[in-house]
This record gives sequence, C-alpha cells and structure tokens, in this order.
Amino acid sequence: MEKSETETVDVDTSSAPAGGTAGTAPAAASPLALLSLGLLLERPMTPREFARTVAERAADSPVEGPPTPGPQEFAAVARALGEAGLTETVAHADGPAYALTDRGRSEFARHVVAQLATPDRQPPAFLTAVGYLGALDEDRATGALRERSGRLRERAARIEQALAASGSIPRLFVIENEYALRMCRAELGWTEEVLAEIGAGTLAWPRVRVTENGWEWAPEEGAGAR
Repeated sequence: MEKSETETVDVDTSSAPAGGTAGTAPAAASPLALLSLGLLLERPMTPREFARTVAERAADSPVEGPPTPGPQEFAAVARALGEAGLTETVAHADGPAYALTDRGRSEFARHVVAQLATPDRQPPAFLTAVGYLGALDEDRATGALRERSGRLRERAARIEQALAASGSIPRLFVIENEYALRMCRAELGWTEEVLAEIGAGTLAWPRVRVTENGWEWAPEEGAGAR
C-alpha cells in the first residue's frame, strides 16, 4: 500500500513479542481494525476519510482485494477501538475524527509482528478446490485451470507494471507488491505444471467405483513415492 513521501512515521515495535499477541486487545484483531489502526499511524481521520483513503489506494493497487468498507463500517470499528483505549476522538473540521493512542500504536505493532511471524492457519479457497479436482471430469478441470492460469498471468503483469511505475517510493513501502508477485508466479508455475501433466497423461483420472464404504479405485500403474 502506498504511503505518503512527505510524512515520517516511527513505529516502536521494541515491546512487541516475536511469537504472539498475549495481552493484546481483541478489538485490534480483525483485518479491518488492523487496517484502521495502520491508517491512523499517518494522521487522525474521520470515518469518511477512512473509506475514501482505502478506496483510492485499492483503485491504485494491482492486487485485488475484498470490497472497500464504507464510512459506517469504519465508524463502528473506530468506536470499538476507542472503547478498548486504542483510539481517541479529536476535533476535526468535518466532524469527530479518530487518532491513535499510545496503547493503540503498541497494539498495532504487536498484531503486525504476530501476523508476520505466524503462517495463515486457514487454507485459501483455491487449496480447498484443488482437493476436489478429481471430483470433476478431466475436460472441466483442465478448462478451469487454464482459465486460472490466464488470470494469474494478467495479475502478474499488473503487479510487474505497478512495481516498475513505483518510481521514487521507497521499496519498503511497496514491498507487499513484491510478495504478491512472488506468490502469483509460484501459483502460476504450479498450475501450468499440473496442466502439462494432465496433457501428457502423467496425472491421470482413475476409474472410481462408488461403494457403500465410499470411493474405491485401482492403484495407478507405476505409482510410487514422489
């Protein structure tokens, strides 16, 4: 996500534990709450400014994300953060705005450290779908994977273009795009390898019989440990 080149923000993470979030406020745990705290590192904001800033940055991002929350959603999160002592209300020309408290800065740093240190526990939707690849017939599975491959190529091209156009923005402030590109290329490579194996017949669809005990199939010829 792009940050302002004219503002300097120092985030003290010295008190953040490297392995978890013991003692942190539950209000800061949700993705929207963490996003809100991150935005407030830059400056106090009203809920409308929250929504506008996120929408503008989402439009500029080469990586697709969830729908942009509206002002009411940000207002609800900001109130919860305030009740937890992570934000405070300050005067603003457009109405009440929210600013980070010292505790809010600390909790933000703790959650960022925890998310950097801990792999995601919930598998992505694609992984679940891959587990049921054999529930489709070969032609349908191949068609879906080819479509995904094309979309991944388009995504990779967008991210590459965004990185090339990042100009004078410090690399650290757009490094999430490097990660997104690496993950996209890895997924594309795996998808194309599977498509090539299906085409070559080395990843075959076994003949399956549905029995009262579930699916049964004959062992693949020459099957062995990979």
